[in-house]
Amino acid sequence: MDISIAGMFGNSPRRDFGFVRGFAQAAEALGFRTLFAPEHVVFFPRYESKYPYTPDGSPTWGPETGIYDPLLVCQAAAAATTTLRFCTGVLILPQRPALLTAKEVLTLDHASDGRFELGVGSGWSWEEYAALGVPFARRGKRLDEYIEAIRACWTEDRATYHGEFVSFDDVVLNPKPRNKGGVPIIVGGDSSAAMRRAARLGDGWYGWWAQDDLATHLDLLHEIMAANERSVTDDDFSFKLGLPLGSETPDEVAAKVDHARSLGVEELVLAGAVPTSSFEESLASLAQAAGLS
Repeated sequence: MDISIAGMFGNSPRRDFGFVRGFAQAAEALGFRTLFAPEHVVFFPRYESKYPYTPDGSPTWGPETGIYDPLLVCQAAAAATTTLRFCTGVLILPQRPALLTAKEVLTLDHASDGRFELGVGSGWSWEEYAALGVPFARRGKRLDEYIEAIRACWTEDRATYHGEFVSFDDVVLNPKPRNKGGVPIIVGGDSSAAMRRAARLGDGWYGWWAQDDLATHLDLLHEIMAANERSVTDDDFSFKLGLPLGSETPDEVAAKVDHARSLGVEELVLAGAVPTSSFEESLASLAQAAGLS
């Protein structure tokens, strides 16, 4: 099982692009596979929308939170590393123009020497959609079409696609991504709808370990994959799981890593608060607890 790391960047003055580069270089040296960068374009001091990963629906961040654009974070980190991979965790794709995103991502694919994977999701905050001028309703259908349309542009010399939310004829989008099939698209989300989307359209699935009974939750994923004649063990599918960390001891982290491995997780993404002033020591501690060093 690969071990990866999620980072927050731009959420304080000291977590600037110098910090991005140092964080990425330290993660690479310690043996982490992938650096995951989250996305929200804007935040709000209060939400009516319910955050799906807390019991009361309250977000886990403060009212003045801010983060950098994850594509630019991955670009900067890629320029400072040679083997570390990158993934958005996750890009809220329906909030962005499909073809513009396709061009930005293929550019990042070339800039990173093929080390980038596009993690996408539908999001949960109607407030953010409204601020960006995009309808919140039917965002799942919009996401499906965007994935299909982006793939068409990446793989066809002259692409044509007609859907409810995106439509074009004879589009030429060059250069093509480095890999013939395009940049891997990883579908994030723990709802059954997100799992079905991953099974139908994704090159992988990225879930979040927020359940007491993880095995039962992953059984649903296996059932949905089987219904679509696929498996999480297929060579063309990446099975990723995010592990939120708080005050766990190294032994507790190690136990969770072992449990994820026993459930067949291919890539476990450690997501915890890494102090700015001691990030190298904190990353080293996480790497050791996860069995990397």
